[in-house]
Amino acid sequence: MNENPLQTTIKTEVVLEGVGLHTGNKSSLTFRPAPANTGIRFFRADLPGIPMVPARLAFVVTTVRGTNLGIGDAKVHTVEHVLSACTGLGIDNIDILTTANEPPIMDGSAMPFVDALLRAGLADLDAPKRWLHLPHEVSYTAKDGARYLAAPSDRFSISATLIHDHPKMPRMSLSLTVDRDSYLSELARARTFCFEHEVAYLKSQGLAQGGSLENAIVIGRDKFNTNAEGLRFPDEFVRHKMLDLVGDLTLIGRPLFKMRIEAERLGHAHNIEFAKLLDEAAKKLRKSKTRILEAK
Repeated sequence: MNENPLQTTIKTEVVLEGVGLHTGNKSSLTFRPAPANTGIRFFRADLPGIPMVPARLAFVVTTVRGTNLGIGDAKVHTVEHVLSACTGLGIDNIDILTTANEPPIMDGSAMPFVDALLRAGLADLDAPKRWLHLPHEVSYTAKDGARYLAAPSDRFSISATLIHDHPKMPRMSLSLTVDRDSYLSELARARTFCFEHEVAYLKSQGLAQGGSLENAIVIGRDKFNTNAEGLRFPDEFVRHKMLDLVGDLTLIGRPLFKMRIEAERLGHAHNIEFAKLLDEAAKKLRKSKTRILEAK
């Protein structure tokens, strides 16, 4: 890995269209180049003034079946797949315009966004990447048994374990060193999923309104309900949870590729709480370095 890589954006704008997974709203998504040090920003192109919502932890409003951002009336739901694609490709700065309150779900994975961004082309900017540096191990545990650990490393790796009390979903684990190549081949194509017994409840709560077997896997009591393609990986479910984790950690606002992560019972709410701890630890390290420099 280049020790002094530059920040990146895309060369030209590119557009995708579809429906939102949970809202069912038709949406057009436009990726546009952005200057250095602006980060990833969402814009609600359908609202007066085209309000902007930064893709940062401070703007997470809910984590129910997805990660949702907002400022006032400007909300952007289910951002994790789009953000995962950006981080998977190493994109630091990009403006994302949407014509509804949720990006299109496409096929339920990050791959359509990856393909679009690669069509747009990547461009280096005249500014160095600002890495997320951890001073020590950071851990997080929750009452439901979720457990996360991050440790400083010279590479980005994830060991994830998925545990469900379901006959078709035994304990499922995967360890992966995540770089652009492995993200594209091992994570980007993994699709979102839910359990068959959840579908009626989700729809009664106004969720999964745009869901179908074309954009999600529905796990039945004795089979996986999906399109004619079938499963893309035997362990597609844990891979998708890793994809989601990459997307949620993007909200820290700095490249992630200098840590080793272990996670069990992953979910959006836990991802965000873990991300906050990582962000806090990294900020303390930066402040201590600043004080040392000022003392000199």
